[in-house]
This record gives sequence, C-alpha cells and structure tokens, in this order.
Amino acid sequence: MRMENTSKYGKNADTAENMPPPQRSCELQAEIICALNEKFPGVSIEAELDGRGILTLNGECAEWVRVVEIGHFAAKLDGVKNVVNRLGVKGVRLPKRDYAPLADRGREIGVTEETDVLIIGAGISGCGIARELSKYKLDILVAEAGEDVATDATKANNGNIHPGHAVKPGTLKAELNIKGNRMYTRWAEELGFKLQRCGSMGAVTDESLVPALEKAYAVAKLNGVDGAEIIGRERAYELEPTLKARGVEVVAALWLPTMGLVEPYKVAVALAENAAQNGARFLFNRTVADILKENGRVKGAVTDKGIIKAEYVINCAGVYADEISEMAGDACYTIHPRKGVIAILDKNRRPEFNGLVDVYTPENVRSRKTDENTKGGAMSRTPEGNILMGPSASEIPDKDDRAATPDGLEYSMSKGAEYGISYADIIRFFSGNRPADYKEDFVIGMSEITDGFINVGAIQSPGLTSAPAIAEKVGEILAQAAKKNGRPLALDPDYNPIRKRESEFRTLSREERDALIKRDKRYGRIVCRCESVTEGEIADALRSPLPPTSIDAVKRRTRAGMGRCQGGFCQPRIVEIMAGELGKKRTEINLRGEGTNVLIESNRV
Repeated sequence: MRMENTSKYGKNADTAENMPPPQRSCELQAEIICALNEKFPGVSIEAELDGRGILTLNGECAEWVRVVEIGHFAAKLDGVKNVVNRLGVKGVRLPKRDYAPLADRGREIGVTEETDVLIIGAGISGCGIARELSKYKLDILVAEAGEDVATDATKANNGNIHPGHAVKPGTLKAELNIKGNRMYTRWAEELGFKLQRCGSMGAVTDESLVPALEKAYAVAKLNGVDGAEIIGRERAYELEPTLKARGVEVVAALWLPTMGLVEPYKVAVALAENAAQNGARFLFNRTVADILKENGRVKGAVTDKGIIKAEYVINCAGVYADEISEMAGDACYTIHPRKGVIAILDKNRRPEFNGLVDVYTPENVRSRKTDENTKGGAMSRTPEGNILMGPSASEIPDKDDRAATPDGLEYSMSKGAEYGISYADIIRFFSGNRPADYKEDFVIGMSEITDGFINVGAIQSPGLTSAPAIAEKVGEILAQAAKKNGRPLALDPDYNPIRKRESEFRTLSREERDALIKRDKRYGRIVCRCESVTEGEIADALRSPLPPTSIDAVKRRTRAGMGRCQGGFCQPRIVEIMAGELGKKRTEINLRGEGTNVLIESNRV
C-alpha cells in the first residue's frame, strides 16, 4: 500500500492558511496508511490525500462488499473530509456510464439554451431549489434525464417526514432534517399537498431495552427534535389503543409527534408546478454528459440534445451526482448506490395504528441488522391509506440496477409477519437506489475547484424531510455568490408561493361533487374505479403548468392506475384522454419515457 500527497488545488481551493501544517499533513498520511494496512492486510490499495482532505482510493478487492467496507472505514479516519472510491473488483468489470457519445452529439448540435441557473435533476431537491430560486429575478432551467419530475429516488421511498432522532448529531443531515421537518407545514399550506402529522412511537417490551430507548431520546434532544418524550405504558395505550388490544406489554416508549407522511412524488410535482408558475422552465429527456468550464468557472453543460449555457450550475443528479461533479473538475465524493425494495398493499389491508409504531422485543432486536451504514425500513403507510412494507437496504455496484430482488422483497415483507400480512396483499412492488456517499452525510456547497458549480449530492434519507431546508440553503449559497460577483439577486415582486389545490373528487362531499359536475360534466365520468379518479381531474392535470406527457406521469398527479388493478381497467381510457388533450395519436402515448409506447399501430378501420 502506498500513499501519495498530490496537493493539487484549483482556483478556489483552500488557501495555505486554512490547510493543515506540513508536519501535521505528513502525520495524517502516516496514520491513514497504518490504519488501512492494519484493517485490510493483503488488499492492494493506493491512496491519495489532497489538501482539502479528499481521500482517493485506487486498487482492487475480491468483492464489491469489501469495496464499500473500505470506503466507509476510510471516511471515518481523522483528516478525511470525504472519499473518492475507485477500487475495482478482481475479475469483474464494474458498470460505468460512457458519456462521451452523448457529449459528442450535444456538441455537434450546439447551443440550444441560455439561462442564469441550470439545475441538473428534477427530483425533490431539484424541484425544491427551482421553486426557491423562482422568487428571484432569474432565468431558471431544470434539465432532467427522465420524462417527468420524481422519476428516480424521489418516487421510490416511503414518504416519511422524519422527526430527526435517527441522524448523527453534528452532521449537516441532522441540522437540515430538523429544520426541514418544521418547514413542511408551510410547504403543505402553500403548495396544497397532503401532510399528515401522524407521529411515531418506538415501544419496548423489556426493561433491558430501556437504556437503548433513553439513548435514542438523548439523540433526539441533542438534535433538537420538537416534542420528543419517553412515555409510560398507559400513555402509549392512550395514543395507540391497538397495542393494548393486541396484548403488547409496553414497558416504555419514545413518542415523536412531529413524524409526518407525504406522497413524495406529489410534493415534487407541486414544487415543480409552482416553480413553473413563477417562470422556471423544465427540459425532460435531457442527459447531462459534460460540464463546461473556463478559467476556473462554470459556463454551462453539454447534454445529449445540445449545449446549455449558464452562469451557475446546481448539481442535483441523485446517484449520478458524483459523476457530474467530476465532470466539473471536482471529484470530491463517490456515490455507492444502496437499493431499497418497497411493497404497496391493497387498501383493504388497513393500518392498525394511528401513527407509525415499531415494537422492540429482545428477540426481534437480536435478529435485526446491526450495520450502522444501512437503513432498512419497517411498516409505514401513505396519506391515502396504503400500507407500505420496507424499504430494504443492500449495497449494489450498478447505479442503473433498479430490479426488485426476491431477497429485498422478503426483507420488506418480513416486517409484517406478526400482523398477518401476506404476499397476497401486495398490489405492486418496486425498488429505488439511495445516493449514499461514504461520509454518510449530505454534500452541499459551492465547489472549491470550479466557481459557480454547486453540489447538492448524497441526498439520501432524510433527504425528503430536509428538502425545504436544502432549498433554502442553496438559495443562500447562490445569493452570497451573486453578491460576491457584483450582481446581487433581486426579488421578483410577482413571485407567488401559492399553488392552486387540486380537485380530488374522491375526497369531496356530495354537495361539492354535484357542484363540480354542474361546472364540468367530465367530473361525473369515473375513469379509474379503484381510486375514483374522474376524467375532469385527468384533464386538469394535462392542462397544468407542467403537464404530464406519459401514463405514469398522469398516475403521479391523479392516482389513476394506482389501485388494485394497477391500470388494468383505466389505462385504455387514459390513453384516449391524453391523445385528445395533447393533440397526439394514441400510438404516440408513452407509458414512461421515450420509446415506451403502449400502442404500436391501429388494427381497426
């Protein structure tokens, strides 16, 4: 094993005054070498530590799990700010995207767009930032590789708005988790999406587990979780009568009233629509293949469909964020995807608790995973009343691998065995990949190498919870940079934070339904029987500030196709409505993304 200290700094890297003294730098190198050699004897690793504390690992391991293990270990060593892990697996060609052909195509097309701010990625972070920045007099453009907002990690999570007791104190995650949780109330009020503050409870059934409960409470108080308290049996039974009805002998419980539930894709849609109302533009099916730089400053991006010139570029690319950052000349972290499988249950299987409840017994505590770097989920639910099982948590080498595995599904479903939940209750299952880095914290800030390039990377759980605070933080970073560059941001007096609330036929009273049908007869025609979604609601979505262009996108906005039959009954009618509203042929309507037409050709005269 060898260590090289390259100390190559970019234009905006740390100044000499901020760097470790040479003697201490040498000591750090020696300590890191010794620690890696001692922990992983016989493994061929080359390591470089730059002046910023970015440790780059090269070499070869026997298996992928060891690559991840080494990355996590290295990230915890003193003096290491983050890890760029380029370790390979012996005899295995690890998946890696080839952006060169896409970049060549984009350069050949030339400049297609110019903007003040380019946001890469339309997940919860990208949409939240677009909405936050739309309050300024800025031209904002969001480039998304998928065909709609929330097509990746944002749609593939359980929608929990976490209280903040499960994050490491002192981290950026902890700070933004608490702040974001508090901000969700205002977001829901302004943007018109459902937020349920259901609360969560962790109950223990044995005195031996009380110390662990007290430790979790201490972390909650240290992080600043609002309303956290340890409660006794009677209070637990009062909050959750099912515990008493089931004969659960609660000794004590941690009660967290700020736990909330949202539909994550609905939040992203609401943010994007409000941003679009305020002038932000969205380009879908655009893959960023390179970042343009000049004299240490960002100039825009090359996509597969042309060049976008921009004064600022904000990197919200999810599992690909590390690759985008490297394109900008700033390789400062590595994303290792962590797959999670979630199962959705039929609404006939109703939640048994008022909030989210986890019961800990000596037996199930011993059987649970103890790997501190993974975060598997248990039983949850949606604001609409569907029980969610999972997610699981498994490290994988391929960022594009979103296949739901039998092992992952088994892990997720195992959490409901004691409640009689079976595979027959499942109406759909899916998976998503968390964009985890080796420091297991968010990476948010202006690049020290390329000015004008802002990283918003490694946004895994509690990323959804933290989204409002992330957006606000990035807005502050951009405002400071603009002021420093002599062009301070000006507020747009026409900015409107209010998004019109959608009409949800299934939630209205009889009188409200009658009034709606009187105004527009299409609200009297049910298209999706499972979820009671009307033609009027689908038409409204197709005429929104950010209209859906695929069947799945319509589903994310209206729930048409989310019920027991999963679109088996309503999909043909949705295709017909979309074709009429969008002025397209039925054969041009996609299920999801380009080239996923559900109809190939007409076979009737």
